[in-house]
Amino acid sequence: MRAFALFLLVPTLAAAQVPAVDSAHAPPDTSAWLEVHIVDVGQGDAIWIHTWDDGIPGNGVYEGKNIVIDGGPDVSDAKNEFLHYLQAHLAPSAVIDALIISHPHDDHYPGAAALFRHYEVHEFYDSGYPKSGSKWRDFLTLATKEEFPGGHVATHIGRAEFGAPAWGSELSARFLYAWPGSAAGLGSGNTRENNASIVLRIDYGTQSFLFMGDAEGKDRNGSPDIPRYVERWLLDSVGPAGLHATVLKIAHHGSETSSTTPFIAAVDPEIVVVSSGRKAFGGRYLPDATTLARYCAHDPATLIVRTDQDDAAEGRSVVTDADGDHIVIRTNGRVTTVEAYSNGHPIAPTTCTP
Repeated sequence: MRAFALFLLVPTLAAAQVPAVDSAHAPPDTSAWLEVHIVDVGQGDAIWIHTWDDGIPGNGVYEGKNIVIDGGPDVSDAKNEFLHYLQAHLAPSAVIDALIISHPHDDHYPGAAALFRHYEVHEFYDSGYPKSGSKWRDFLTLATKEEFPGGHVATHIGRAEFGAPAWGSELSARFLYAWPGSAAGLGSGNTRENNASIVLRIDYGTQSFLFMGDAEGKDRNGSPDIPRYVERWLLDSVGPAGLHATVLKIAHHGSETSSTTPFIAAVDPEIVVVSSGRKAFGGRYLPDATTLARYCAHDPATLIVRTDQDDAAEGRSVVTDADGDHIVIRTNGRVTTVEAYSNGHPIAPTTCTP
């Protein structure tokens, strides 16, 4: 039985359980910690990844990179909790080496506009989904015209333009999926847009992270045992060896439209992260209890941490739900630690069956 406390140590997995890491990537120095910050922005996604900095610039390893996935819903600096979090942790002169917008839904990208006002953004990744409307068009214009002293942002629009990320030779980073350029088999409306999400995998030593955006696996009333959409594609094209991960940022804020049982079995995560708030969807709040129950049924030792921690009990609304329920995950390539917060105060994360 594993014991969990404020700092949860996840031991190295058996070699047979860990997907192969590119041999070009040397095992990391165990004193070098990769950090993943899942910031509480209420209903939305905002993730900051920071690589170790060895203080030797330009050597291609441990360069102290800052990678951002999404930016939350709040455009104005005054309300943008993601911006406030970054300003509390980064120097004003810091560089955002890569900004990835998983897909153009309003709870994922508007807050990222602040990054262009306050930091240099060197690379921008967009799934290429053909979203209409002036709001998204204005954001794309802002992103693709970003300039800084000595350079211009490198834009990667569509998976064919992504290439292999150069975020340090200690990492293996791979874009597993993005908008394929055709709507065939991806549903309609919001479902189709969710299924345009960029799916990113990062391996660091024996520890791994899978970031799913809002990519779906089923319709709300569909069987959880029959994968569809992006989960079906990943199972068929990537396979369990390429999906198995230590940490899973659950798709679509834990909606019932995510996390089919075959997908859960393939990923087999030890830590499941839910980024959600208190926005009502037809009277429902995310995550759906049925979705989390599938993870617990798969493995009762699964650790589930969430950015809506205690929001319901505190009576929070969509206006007050960005209240400091942050999650910080660190790994040195062999062990992984988890810090969880409720209303800005540290809490002890627990498993499905503590």
